[in-house]
Parts: sequence; structure tokens; C-alpha cells
Amino acid sequence: MRKYRIIMILCVMSLFLVACTNKNDKTKVKMEETQEMETAAVLEPDLAQIRSICDLATLECYYHNVAKSTKEKGSGLAHLGEKERKFWIEYTGVVKIGIEMSDVKMDVNGTSVQITIPRAKIFQPEVKTIDVDDYIATSDSWFNQNQITAEEQTQAVNEAQDEMVAAVEKNKTLLAGAQERAKTLIENYITQLGEATGVEYQVTWKYAENGTER
Repeated sequence: MRKYRIIMILCVMSLFLVACTNKNDKTKVKMEETQEMETAAVLEPDLAQIRSICDLATLECYYHNVAKSTKEKGSGLAHLGEKERKFWIEYTGVVKIGIEMSDVKMDVNGTSVQITIPRAKIFQPEVKTIDVDDYIATSDSWFNQNQITAEEQTQAVNEAQDEMVAAVEKNKTLLAGAQERAKTLIENYITQLGEATGVEYQVTWKYAENGTER
């Protein structure tokens, strides 16, 4: 009888251990599935990341330019003897060419990723160095001088920048290159993301122009 009781106890313990093992296995499987789902959710193409890539893709073109202008002589008795003067001033600046990040859109449908990207544009140029005291100018009159002010030099630089921006805007190759650079970096990001998750994404593009898509 005692032997029978021992056998029964061992059977009950065995069933208990099996039940615990099954429960632990199910819990482990559920945790692994949850982790996989969370990983997939985190690694799905992210619009904020794509917009950051567009920011990184911005081209910075440094330039050294010469602004030139003319200081007209005044009229009237107070300006008697003044001479017209031409002057030149060198300056260094940078112009940025890139994608307006807020205009980038993304639509993910399974493994299909459609990205709307605008044309590249020129952002506000920035003057890095300018010395208004270091400029070249034609000679002044000894009788009634026609002095060139710092404000007039700065105005000459601003006008030179406007001309430079207009020239870059006409350079379609440069603008297209900036857009292609952004597209390449975005595609590389999505490809690497797919390789990390074992998903092969198909990327298609829409090109927005003046608020419309084509």
C-alpha cells in the first residue's frame, strides 16, 4: 500500500512538472512573438527618419565671390566736384541646396513603400566672411570726396548674392543632383531596414511640383 502511494505521488509530481513546462514554453513562445512584433514595428520605415535623411542630403556649395557696384556722384552745389566711384569687395559664403522636409510624404502598404518627394530648392545663402574695410575702389576727388559707406558695401554683397542664387536656380543639373542624392540615401535606408528585418521593400516615387503630384 505504501509503495502504491509513493507511485501515485510521483505521478502527480510528474504531471505538475509537465504542466509547468508547457506553461513556460507557451510563455516563452508568446514573449518571442511579442518581441518579434515589437521589432518589426520599430524597424518599419519611419517618415521622421526619412525627413532627417533629406536634411543630411542637403548640399552645401561654398563660393568666393566679388561684389561690385557704383557710387554715383551727387547733384547740387553740396556735391560739386564729386566723382563717380566704382568699388569691388570680396566675400565668402555658402548656399544650401536640398529638399523641403515638410513636403516629403510616405505611404507604407505591406512591403510597398511610396514616397512623395519635392524638387530640390535653394535655401537662403549665408555670408561667412566679409570685411567692409577691405575693398578696392577707384580714386576719390581731392576737393569733395564721395565716400563709400559700409551700408553701400553690404548692399552690393546682397545684390551679388541675389545674382548668384538666380544663376544656381537656372542650373537644373545641380538641382536634380541634389534630389537624386536624397533619393539614393532614402533607398539605402529602406534597403538596410529590410535586410535587418528580412523584408524586401519595393520603393516607388512621386514627384511633387508646386503642391501637385505627378
